[in-house]
Amino acid sequence: MGFDLHTHSTFSDGSLTPGQLVRKATGSGLDGIALTDHDTVAGIEEALSEALIHQFTFLPGIELTTDFGNVEAHILGYNFDFRNQDLLQKLKTVLESRNERARLIIKKLNRARIPLSWEKVKAETTSGFVGRAHIYRALRSAGLVTHGREAFNYYLGKNGIAYVPHQEIETFEAIALLREAGGISVLAHPGRMANDGLVARLVAKGLQGIEAYYPTHTKEQTERYLKMAAKYDLIITGGSDFHGAFSQTKLGDAQVKIISNWAYPKISLKKF
Repeated sequence: MGFDLHTHSTFSDGSLTPGQLVRKATGSGLDGIALTDHDTVAGIEEALSEALIHQFTFLPGIELTTDFGNVEAHILGYNFDFRNQDLLQKLKTVLESRNERARLIIKKLNRARIPLSWEKVKAETTSGFVGRAHIYRALRSAGLVTHGREAFNYYLGKNGIAYVPHQEIETFEAIALLREAGGISVLAHPGRMANDGLVARLVAKGLQGIEAYYPTHTKEQTERYLKMAAKYDLIITGGSDFHGAFSQTKLGDAQVKIISNWAYPKISLKKF
């Protein structure tokens, strides 16, 4: 069937534990998945252990969230040493900064007379990661907002009343961090950025791949990113951005049919 290289677990903003995610994938017809939680590798060991039980191909990954000027650029990482101590130390700092951002968002909501507490938000996650998704879920659980993308955008979107820019890690730094850990950096969902001119600048700084296949990409966008991949000699990836019950997509909604020597055997379960 293919490989879904963009999924999330409870260690960031998904609803399934890493083990549950792998078990779901084994019954989906997929040939393998990557776990790409936001700014953390904490769920990889659990997912890897479950994949070994099922002899299912699993690729450790990550999605690093950065702001590049006015553009939010997400950098997917694959094929890196997820036990690398320098990487883990940096991710610890990133997590602390991300949680401070969440606290600032809550303060802005409070100033807008939205009575949301940090404790209510923390109740929405079982890990140390707190993101906008958890804040939105807490708002909904408290009956403070209605369900829907419009409500999320009004309060927490790029132009929302409580939006706070990312300051956890710079885009070029994210690419360098993955390279130093022996990994590959891939630009996630470029269609959501609406800034194709950014690709050349990222390639110049070491970007190695592009997520051409993504659920919200139009056929025209996908074709354009495939051409960019050929032009800049980039690895082509794809994934559903699956978040379980919190997802608007299904596992496997976007995928790649094969993963070549950039993935095998270094980061498949066959290596570990």
